[in-house]
Amino acid sequence: MTSNTELREQYLQKCSDFACPPIFPILEALDAGRTLDVVALDGNSKELFNNRINPLQVFSLCEFLYDYSTLTVLRLQYNFLNNMAVQAIARLIQSNRSLRMLDLTGNQVTEEGAHALVGVLSAPDCGLQALVLRNNPLGDSGALELADMLRVNTSLTLLDMADTHCGIQGLIGVANALMEANNTLKILDLEDAVLQAPQDSTYQHLSRMLAASPSLTDLSLAKHRMVDSQLELLVAQGFSRSRGEWSGLSLRGNRLSPFAGPTLERLLSGCPRLQRLNLSANALGNEGAVSLARCLPRSCAALRELDVRGNGIGDVGLIALAGALPLLHTLQLFLVWGNHMGPGGARALADALQHPALRRLRADVKPYMVEGEVAMALQEV
Repeated sequence: MTSNTELREQYLQKCSDFACPPIFPILEALDAGRTLDVVALDGNSKELFNNRINPLQVFSLCEFLYDYSTLTVLRLQYNFLNNMAVQAIARLIQSNRSLRMLDLTGNQVTEEGAHALVGVLSAPDCGLQALVLRNNPLGDSGALELADMLRVNTSLTLLDMADTHCGIQGLIGVANALMEANNTLKILDLEDAVLQAPQDSTYQHLSRMLAASPSLTDLSLAKHRMVDSQLELLVAQGFSRSRGEWSGLSLRGNRLSPFAGPTLERLLSGCPRLQRLNLSANALGNEGAVSLARCLPRSCAALRELDVRGNGIGDVGLIALAGALPLLHTLQLFLVWGNHMGPGGARALADALQHPALRRLRADVKPYMVEGEVAMALQEV
């Protein structure tokens, strides 16, 4: 078994080979005798903010980790890494079969980098289970590379493509790949696709994906500019025909109106195991909130997190939601700030939050008194 001193010398030699300084957190871990099963190097952290990881340091680190058998997680967020660094990471995935999660959030990965990752992820013996490419400029070309990979990959259970400059072409490519061939992916994040004016045909492809992908359990279609009629299409042709058991759904930041309430009721009636529901930053209003309050207790008995922030909900809707909260026995997180909270809604929420059934509930609002009236303040959760 290699000693920590030997490992330290091996790492320093790799840094010397690439003429780059060692990464201090890696050196610190080796000096302390800690195993590198989880390597987390967040460029936005206090420790690395002014000394982010560069590609040469990635080359040396990856070569050092080729035979490191306990490595399971590699996080390199917000280091502005380019495609050359990703090629080194791809070789690491190919060499080290123990790696299960790769997080490249907030770097400069483009189509070329995606192509390098696809080359190893398409191999039948690939062991990577989670790939996070959030906030990288993949574009449609990079998204289509990933779509081709999904047709043959059998290891990935999580793919995060949020904010990757993916447009309609890339979105449809991913949807078609999942519809045709993939039975392993469970969690898919397509937030903030570049959809200036999404057509119903785009949602027809997504609907077919939902109907034909039994493995999907978590989906984000946040910030898609989706309107009520397109949600109706997804529900009628997608969710209602889905064989999956949904546990997480985000429709945050769309254009859903109060008239979307009945459609949401039909959607949620088919998701009895839903645990996380994010509807924030829409325009559901009182009518939408009343619909949610009516259907959630009877349809979503496993719900743990509910986010309805910034929906223009007034006292009528807030009173309805407050009445439903004690019936959601599994609810642990409730986010409601940013609505039109008058005295009636604030009083109803304050009473609900003190209910014995909600002892473990965390909310982003806290009641206080102003001249005998209940008001709400924002609090961290």
